[in-house]
Amino acid sequence: MIEGPALGFDRQHERWARDARRGKLGRGRYRALVEQLVTVTHMAFEAGAIGSLWGLEGPMRAGIREDLCRQAWGWSAADLMARDLLANAFRVLEGRFEAERPEWNEGQPEWVVHEGLLIERTRCINCHCQLPEGHHKYCSRLCAGATQQRHYRRLVAGEGLAIKLAIDSI
Repeated sequence: MIEGPALGFDRQHERWARDARRGKLGRGRYRALVEQLVTVTHMAFEAGAIGSLWGLEGPMRAGIREDLCRQAWGWSAADLMARDLLANAFRVLEGRFEAERPEWNEGQPEWVVHEGLLIERTRCINCHCQLPEGHHKYCSRLCAGATQQRHYRRLVAGEGLAIKLAIDSI
């Protein structure tokens, strides 16, 4: 007969497996994960490793989803749980730091390029072909229009469509 900590460990793994089959986390585990996310994000932000409290959102969501999938969760349930965990962690962080989440378009690379900032480009932003003489961003009006249309679609898209458009552009 197994006694002591080993028995508790086995029960914990059985509970995790049962929760995975149900697609949920236990209340205590959920709270512990949220607090760990808050701690990691706070430490990275204070150390200057990330420029905003949301700087690790993508990698953390992917990591949580991966861990849950390895514990027999379905991908969709794991992704929803990862999103929920991070939403709660960011709610805690926003309260502690009196921070406000930036808009989606503020997180895009184009947002931080300020007027008057000189960037020497040698390739087209859209198709990455060599820029012709006298062109500074795009090789043609067609590439300029395509890029501007893509940015506009992302700007007016809802969250689900914006994520799909961003993934498709990779």
